[in-house]
Amino acid sequence: KIAIAQRAYKLLTERLDFTPEDIIFDPNILTVATGMDEHNDYAVNFIEGVRRVKKVCPGARTSGGVSNISFSFRGNNTVREAMHSAFLFHAVEAGLDMGIVNAGMLEVYEQIEPELLEHVEDVLLNRRADATDRLIDYAEKFKGVKKERAAIDQKWREEPVAARLSHALVNGITEFIEADTEEARATATRPLEVIEGPLMDGMKVVGKLFGAGKMFLPQVVKSARVMKKAVAYLTPFMEAEKQEGEEDSANTMVIATVKGDVH
Repeated sequence: KIAIAQRAYKLLTERLDFTPEDIIFDPNILTVATGMDEHNDYAVNFIEGVRRVKKVCPGARTSGGVSNISFSFRGNNTVREAMHSAFLFHAVEAGLDMGIVNAGMLEVYEQIEPELLEHVEDVLLNRRADATDRLIDYAEKFKGVKKERAAIDQKWREEPVAARLSHALVNGITEFIEADTEEARATATRPLEVIEGPLMDGMKVVGKLFGAGKMFLPQVVKSARVMKKAVAYLTPFMEAEKQEGEEDSANTMVIATVKGDVH
């Protein structure tokens, strides 16, 4: 695969004057945990393949169909989500630029249950000979369970409002955001304090996780939607405050970005 990619790269860049950044290679993600020993290194091989393509084809992009990796656990979304996120974490570290994946089937890497993560990474990284059997046995506890993030675990609803806002932002949960935003506003001196305080604190967590490769762009977009809904709720209160003569003393800043950019 590397030899083919390198040959294609040379043909495209040297003979056809292709810009390297316009070339996308897909080293092909194949299914692991099939029960066939020859498939055990498929994830490792893809990750290493991405690393080598990036080295021998400077500037070229890499991509892959992520859901293929977990096809052995079709019907068990809890395990599949963990596999997708863990696989992406390691692949992105190796240089993967983009992946084809259902944004709704991505768990935040840092929030994967530790024992499940260990079993999943044992399979993905082929760390032990019995990794597949162990994950199959462990996956039985999740079999047939429909994962509804907000319904399964409501313990976070018992946390202080700042922690609830942060949890909602990190996990992309809009269900309670207006009620929690109102609770925060009721205890704040000004509605803007809610944005500059707990909401921005939550987005800082999102930023750190994204920067560390533990959250992915589709998840960040969901977080942004939660933030947008919270700000939209606060906007009438801020407008009313201005009408009462409480003008913001801050200067105006204009920020622009390229049309179509994810920012």
